Amino acid sequence: MPQPISAINQQYWRHPNLPLIELRSTYQSQQGYKAHSHAQLSIGLVIAGQTCLKIAGQELLVNAGDLILIEPDKVHACNPIADQPRSYHMLYVDNQWCLNQLSGLYGHQVTHLNCDQVIIPKIQHASDQLAPLFLTMVEQLKNDQLSAANLTFEQLALPVLATWCSPATNESDHNELALQIKRRLLQDLVEPPTLEHLAHDLARSQETIIRAFSKQFGITPKSFINNARIEQAKLLFRQGISIVDVAIAVGFSDQSQFHRAFVRYSAATPRQYQLSKSIFDNKS
Repeated sequence: MPQPISAINQQYWRHPNLPLIELRSTYQSQQGYKAHSHAQLSIGLVIAGQTCLKIAGQELLVNAGDLILIEPDKVHACNPIADQPRSYHMLYVDNQWCLNQLSGLYGHQVTHLNCDQVIIPKIQHASDQLAPLFLTMVEQLKNDQLSAANLTFEQLALPVLATWCSPATNESDHNELALQIKRRLLQDLVEPPTLEHLAHDLARSQETIIRAFSKQFGITPKSFINNARIEQAKLLFRQGISIVDVAIAVGFSDQSQFHRAFVRYSAATPRQYQLSKSIFDNKS
């Protein structure tokens, strides 16, 4: 029997004084995800069990102690293996902050970044103490030690950026049709254009629209819209907006539809995310 979402031990931590980061901690979860993406750079640490990372057409095994790096807007899914539970922390880091650090490092303006390596095995990062730094930061966040947590974050994130991230150099390889479709879809998340309208406006067949978009971004236009809606919903929740109003604001008139989509793309219910206020919020 699938593990009920409400039974999973997981929390989100965030605070207005640390706007660059958000942390998710999930323990002993068998819950899977649909393919999705985040606007931030994702730095993950598996702390127990194993997970299967699906990204860029590959399926990669991630073991306890390994770090995971996922570029902003990179479609991926980290799912359990044979329904076995796994535990992990995921740190989401503001993309512009990352680009600023790389710009300083490379001496020119960096507008996009690539992760040179997706999985950093435990044996590779052990000497740098990155996993212990990650765990220290988690404890500092839990204990409301903001200054210490910010320092530890920089001690963790800066070496990761310098060692395993680089300025992107293949922007010219982007498929212009796919970019046009993406821009059109993002213009109105509440009432995005249908495939029929996109095909008519861009003078392409519906099959061509789907194929071009999926090849470039690794996700169908429909899944992209749902993922973008859920990411927008998270931003609105962080502003204290109610579930009903958030659902309407991102294009879901049916509450049950919003609930199902949120679970499928984030492996958490809207209520869990809404109520998982930072521990700092409770002490302010």
